[in-house]
Amino acid sequence: MSFIQILVGALLVFLVSGLPADKAPSNDSPVSSKPGLVLLFTASIHLADFSPPIPIPAGQRIVTKVNNGKLNGVALNGTIQGGVSAIDIVDGGQAIVINVRSYGSTSDGLPFLIEENGVGSSADGFARLLFSIGGQYATFANEFLLTETTLSSDRKTVSSAIYRAVDR
Repeated sequence: MSFIQILVGALLVFLVSGLPADKAPSNDSPVSSKPGLVLLFTASIHLADFSPPIPIPAGQRIVTKVNNGKLNGVALNGTIQGGVSAIDIVDGGQAIVINVRSYGSTSDGLPFLIEENGVGSSADGFARLLFSIGGQYATFANEFLLTETTLSSDRKTVSSAIYRAVDR
């Protein structure tokens, strides 16, 4: 079993263990509905130069400062003022673990902290976004938000689409 299969398996156990008993899948009954995704907003994040790799077990960690960025969409607009990104590249690039923290404020002045945690490979993967925010956006703190992220070819800009997982 590969490292990525172990990570994905552990993540699925974590996700299912948080479901109420009447929503958790079982072996004797099929899942009645499939989740859907609703686009909430996009993010454009500008990065500083990457640090030299830091050796970790089975690979390397690459750290960079988040300089700034923008959030734009129907659900939220705001400015990212800073943060840090740590990307673990393990098993020769077969698996990537993403941990990003950034902070800023909404267009109406509310402060926020975003934590993005994900797994994948150089070809694909997914991340969950944890949002610490109040006011009219407080529901984001309790929702399952997924990101689809790409890194520009010059490795200076990260573009993300942030989705809400919903029952269909």
